[in-house]
Amino acid sequence: MSDQAATFGRLVWQPDRMLLDDLVFRLEHYKDDSWELGDECFRFYKIKPLVDQYAEFWSLRKSFVPENLFELGIWDGGSVAFWSEVLHPRKHVAIDRADREDSWYFARYKENHGREASINTYWRTDQVDKERLQEIVEREFDGPLDVVIDDCSHLYAPTRASFEAVFPFLRPGGLYVIEDWAWSHWDEFQASAHEWVNETPLTSLVFELVEAAGTSAAAIASLTVYEGFAVVERGAAEIASQSFNLDDHIIRRPQDSGLAGPFTSLRRRLSRAR
Repeated sequence: MSDQAATFGRLVWQPDRMLLDDLVFRLEHYKDDSWELGDECFRFYKIKPLVDQYAEFWSLRKSFVPENLFELGIWDGGSVAFWSEVLHPRKHVAIDRADREDSWYFARYKENHGREASINTYWRTDQVDKERLQEIVEREFDGPLDVVIDDCSHLYAPTRASFEAVFPFLRPGGLYVIEDWAWSHWDEFQASAHEWVNETPLTSLVFELVEAAGTSAAAIASLTVYEGFAVVERGAAEIASQSFNLDDHIIRRPQDSGLAGPFTSLRRRLSRAR
């Protein structure tokens, strides 16, 4: 059994929390007024079906051992602790735009689990700030990235900006995870009054990644899609970190040619999804 499988096997799910050994993750989708632990927990926005999808994904990659992990989106550190325990990276750096500091529970986790040297967080850092992201990567890691996990805004433009900034720093065979790409297809996002009603669906970025993978395996070797996340595998081509643009790695037929019409029509319908 791999280390990842062993960790997933230790998860204990209860109606309002997930337990991993001595760690408590409050399930924010199911919280109510009966919570008795106050702030002695992580606030966790992942649900069991999503974690089960991750367990399946990593079960197919038993030999994949990540050393350098860069995470976009922290909230209060729960996802950082979760991925640190699942993947055991040698170096784990995470950013978030929130104007705050590490919670005391997260700080205690790092101290009690010997993670003070291996985990570093950057608050007040926006995922659209390409120069800042690249500066952090170059400063913090002494080698290429093995895994990037984007659980940040879930919006098209910021997510693509981060992807173009950070993807070149992945090693060939490294993995770039985009979580919650399918939100525009979920019932709770269909109301005409929803705050994201005019946002471009993140599905559009997944389509563009499919186009890039279909164009050539040089930049994107493969794309794995689950309901809860999509995983982009880095190809072997050299990519300039300062000038990477996803469009440069996509060849498209003219818009009025045979296959482009239906595909373009589908993308337009999804861009108007409510």
